[in-house]
Amino acid sequence: MDNRSNDIDAAAKGTCEWLLRHKTYIRWASCGRGLLWIKGKPGSGKSTLLRNVLNNATPRLKTEEGALILSFFFHGRGSELQKTPLGLFRSLLHQLLRQASKALEDKDLLSIFQQRCETIGKPGEKWQWHPSELPRLFESSLPKVLETHPVWLFVDALDECGKENAVKLVKVFKSLLQGLPSSDSKEFCICFTCRHYPILDLGGVFEVCLEDENRKDIATFVQHELSSFRERMLSTIPVLITQRADGVFLWAMLVVKKVLDLELEGAGLKEIKAAILSVPQELDALYRQLIQSMSMDSLKLVQWICFAMRPLSLEEWRWAMLIDADCPYRSLHECQTAADYPSDDDGMKRRVQTLSRGLAEVTSDVKVIQFIHQSVKDFFVEKGLSALDGSANPDAVVGMAHHRLSRTCIRYLAMEEIGRLTSDERYPYHLQSESSFHSMAMEEIGQSESDEHYSYYLKTRFPFLHYATTSWMAHTKQSDARSIPQEDLLEHFAGPNTLMGRWVHIYRTLEKRARDSPPEGTSLAHVLSRYGVAGALRAILERADQSGIDIDSKDSEGQTPLACATEKGHGAIVRLLLDRGAYIEAADEWGRTPLALTIEKGHEAIVRLLLDQGAHIEAADKWGQTPL
Repeated sequence: MDNRSNDIDAAAKGTCEWLLRHKTYIRWASCGRGLLWIKGKPGSGKSTLLRNVLNNATPRLKTEEGALILSFFFHGRGSELQKTPLGLFRSLLHQLLRQASKALEDKDLLSIFQQRCETIGKPGEKWQWHPSELPRLFESSLPKVLETHPVWLFVDALDECGKENAVKLVKVFKSLLQGLPSSDSKEFCICFTCRHYPILDLGGVFEVCLEDENRKDIATFVQHELSSFRERMLSTIPVLITQRADGVFLWAMLVVKKVLDLELEGAGLKEIKAAILSVPQELDALYRQLIQSMSMDSLKLVQWICFAMRPLSLEEWRWAMLIDADCPYRSLHECQTAADYPSDDDGMKRRVQTLSRGLAEVTSDVKVIQFIHQSVKDFFVEKGLSALDGSANPDAVVGMAHHRLSRTCIRYLAMEEIGRLTSDERYPYHLQSESSFHSMAMEEIGQSESDEHYSYYLKTRFPFLHYATTSWMAHTKQSDARSIPQEDLLEHFAGPNTLMGRWVHIYRTLEKRARDSPPEGTSLAHVLSRYGVAGALRAILERADQSGIDIDSKDSEGQTPLACATEKGHGAIVRLLLDRGAYIEAADEWGRTPLALTIEKGHEAIVRLLLDQGAHIEAADKWGQTPL
């Protein structure tokens, strides 16, 4: 969650030093309570600047003032917690606890956390923080901390958490500053970076516009990167690049790379100048130029980076590219033999660079694939994928991309090697050829530890298995929401010896304690009802007679598809199932009817719907309790 700052390029020598001397920054830093907005175009260097400020200002603030330095770098291409307010406040509270635990000993945060762990169970598995709780807890913790420590808060890329969230967070920041006692507390200063949009105007806030200040930095960067250039070119080329960059560092970086490639090819001064002048100055136009004549593999790479439920590791991406929705092979071995992908990481990194035209990269620390900048993802989602796919409908392009990714996951799960995982051989026998130690150790460890070892083995032996298992349904839902037909799901999951059973078994092995782990006996109708995939459910119910689908089938917990839908609050699914004749009084293994489950979860609209359909209000469960 807090790794984003490590992925940001370090400032070039001699750059980013101006901010600490800027009059607006000095006024903000000395006012005691203030909000500083560093704004700029996409690619203007906001993240690099903020990282540099943190690296240079933090030691002095900690040493001279005993300040607590809190920071968070939003990452629109990262995991869910890296791009949401929930992730921001989880990180900030964790930093507060780490730096000022004594000041928070008697606060609500620790007592609430301890109480829930004792009464509910492990966080993340048995319970989650509500998004509205953590901002309140952070706000209530601040006054106590500020009695003894100044607090400096730095937040990067506010725009990457989405328009609505960005606007709300600025209001939260202003409220935090205004709500503190006017005296008897230390300094509290907040600095955030954001594009000019979605935040348009902020009264009473310190502002620095980056593209008005960074031209000297861009000139320094370009001059440094072209220092190996032939001397006769150094007098004109850096100046031309700096002028045309118009305050956008990313543009200068991409053009410098192009110029260096041209020089290696022996291009002359006129040719290089012409190439620079031919590069569009708007980033979107530059990206469009770069992706001309991209291959189908390039399209697939872009789809994975844009729409994966989380960033893929290099190993995961290798298999995601080897297998496709219409893959003709039945085994992973056949796929690997037929494909022409490097087996080593360095080769794969070069392939990423080539397929993406330099717009994607592999991060150095955890080796995940991402675009070089948020503006690249914005371009592909809004325009670029439509151009590559040849479609005029961006929504359909997104839907088809999710359809492709979901079917890639399903095809992976259908491979012969994955099928053998559900046989009775089990883990120790698979490992004997690799390590006799493990097979001997299995006799001495408990079943729980055995399961954990087996799960680890599966994730290591089959790198794409965890993603395929936990994400195919999420991609299907996204595709279904954009009206992409899903009838082919029956071809994958119908039949007596179904892929569904395999998926359930693997899911429960990999994520045994997860709340979303499907029960044994889960059918396709159960899954679609539980996840609220209305279009796909409607399609398979229309073919129920031919495919042998039982609308009232029960899983190992006694739940029918209707019970799954009512418990999750999917009103459209509930209505669809009732219209198709689902039994409204089907009780689970604890005797709870769909009405009882709905009341337990507090879904009032569905309660009314079930009552209107004649649900029995006095049906008792195994403890004698009724919905009333």
